[in-house]
Amino acid sequence: MLDEMKYFIFFLFGYCFYSCQNFEERQLAYALDFAGENRKELEKVLDYYAKDPLRLEAARFLIRNMPRYYGYEGWRLDSIQRILITAEQKHFINDSIVRKWTKQSLYALPKIYDAHVIKADYLIENIDLSFKMWKECPWNQDLPFEDFCELILPYRIDDEPLSNWRLAYFNTYFSSLDSFVDCTDPLLLCNTLSKELSKKEFFYTTDFDMPHLSARFLLTHHVGFCREMCDQAVYAMRACGIPVTVDMFVYSPEYQGSHQWNVVRGKNGHFYPFWTSWYEMNNNKKGDGRKKGKVYRQCFGMQKEAIKGITSRKNVPPLFKNRFIKDVTVDYTGINKIAVKVETEDPYIYLGVFSPDGWIPIDIGENIEGYVTFYNVEQNLIYQTLHSNDNSLKMAGYPFLYTQDTIHYFIPKTGCTEQIALLRKMSLTKGIKSFLYRYIIGSEIEGSKSLSFKNPIKLLTLQDTLTTNYNEFATLDTFSIRYIRYNSPLERPIELAEISFWEDLDMREEIPVKIINNLMPLHPANSIDKINDKDILSFFESQDTTCCLLFDIGKEISVKKIVLSPRNDDNYIWPGDEYELFYNDGINGWFSLGKQVAKERVLYYNVPVNALFWLRNLSKGKEEQVFFYRNNIQHFVTNLP
Repeated sequence: MLDEMKYFIFFLFGYCFYSCQNFEERQLAYALDFAGENRKELEKVLDYYAKDPLRLEAARFLIRNMPRYYGYEGWRLDSIQRILITAEQKHFINDSIVRKWTKQSLYALPKIYDAHVIKADYLIENIDLSFKMWKECPWNQDLPFEDFCELILPYRIDDEPLSNWRLAYFNTYFSSLDSFVDCTDPLLLCNTLSKELSKKEFFYTTDFDMPHLSARFLLTHHVGFCREMCDQAVYAMRACGIPVTVDMFVYSPEYQGSHQWNVVRGKNGHFYPFWTSWYEMNNNKKGDGRKKGKVYRQCFGMQKEAIKGITSRKNVPPLFKNRFIKDVTVDYTGINKIAVKVETEDPYIYLGVFSPDGWIPIDIGENIEGYVTFYNVEQNLIYQTLHSNDNSLKMAGYPFLYTQDTIHYFIPKTGCTEQIALLRKMSLTKGIKSFLYRYIIGSEIEGSKSLSFKNPIKLLTLQDTLTTNYNEFATLDTFSIRYIRYNSPLERPIELAEISFWEDLDMREEIPVKIINNLMPLHPANSIDKINDKDILSFFESQDTTCCLLFDIGKEISVKKIVLSPRNDDNYIWPGDEYELFYNDGINGWFSLGKQVAKERVLYYNVPVNALFWLRNLSKGKEEQVFFYRNNIQHFVTNLP
């Protein structure tokens, strides 16, 4: 990322050597000069469209932004593709392969700049096919030229290898739109093509840090992470004349990591999010419910600076020097602004969201007499103001909760303490929370003396959402049994992390059991042996719905207790693990409130009132998120009061 930012700055400064009439002319002149010996190929394109002003301007748009774009080459890219093909087929990647390739820096491979190698025929074909879809598709009759240039015309997305993809995607997917050829609503076309794309399962993996995969590879292989799923949709949609691009957030305010999704431009000029495997786009949809903080849209063309002159400033995070994204948070939050107090004289202040490795800047504002105004910020989130200090970022004030157009600062009250009870170190996100009920409610566990289960004894019925990742249940009966049957909820698969059976309530003697029916896992990595491997993070998920697990004890015995763990994230307090709690004191940083080895599934601390906290598990795990405490409840941004 830093190398890219350095190049962007070089790219921008290059224009200063030209004295053409306007900025776009300087861009074009620089791009032609940057092409070197390949300049003649770019000039062929301009000459080809000399008598067609609109196509000529489209060509100029592509060429003047071309110095920004490059791909990588090298045998390692081919090797990664072969690994991903195998992973797609088997739905599994061996740990040894992952360990090997995490040591390989694919971003150190040679860069091949488009301007140095691209051919005139390639650009001309791309432009002509794009114009055909723009001019002939009825759903594009109101699409402005400027949006056409960003949403249909681009010949590439980012740093993938160049390939001749547009006609191949058109031939593959346009037939799925045959019944809608007279449709004037791009939203309907988008949903139709999304369904077609989702017919082939996408194997999701985040194991490799790699450049974008080529368009031709993604045409036949549905594998990667959210970025590849978005890329695949962009290629297919643009080839079929549907105006789309990609939105993203830099770092999640509720979990760890970034995320991308697609957006389509409607007839009204508004953009609507969609995700080809999860949800359809509709006029009211604002995404999948994840908290975002700030949202940026990927652009092919250079955008205006967020603050004039910021690109050339030292010690500014790379995000705010990237001229090929634009802030579109207003599409998701509506118009708002907040004025936040800061304790520094630095001219630029950043808005940050929490990361265990340090707050991540997601927005920038100017410091005016101790206050900075941020525009169009997502509400119901915890933020921290930051400023640059040499090559690092420092806290510029107290963290705060922004909710309902109100700012609440977390300023610890000196000398005022309270006791708090902590159950988790990480926010319970929507997806993880669903594991506690989606395949649990309605499950039944029965016992029997015979394998026929002619007169089964009900041991346990799960009727409520589980509240933690470790659950002990005394059985309903104490009759001697030999066989145990775990029945899935009606029309639901079985999904379990762990299950064990005990012959005493004090759990001194675990009952050894053997699984005697062969249930196929949904994915090979989640095999049936995972349900009793003593690893609470591994899990079994059955391929079939409305099925059962059969256990043979080997002899008749009375089962007194059942211990059950749903699929989970292992971020609850775990006995035996060592923890350390911190509170935030603004510009003074984080202060430790002491270490504890958990003796039970809750931790107790005496803490300053009105502070923001951060709990670390020193024994294991990486997932952590800040929280505050109100009315005897630990509040993350996913369960605000």
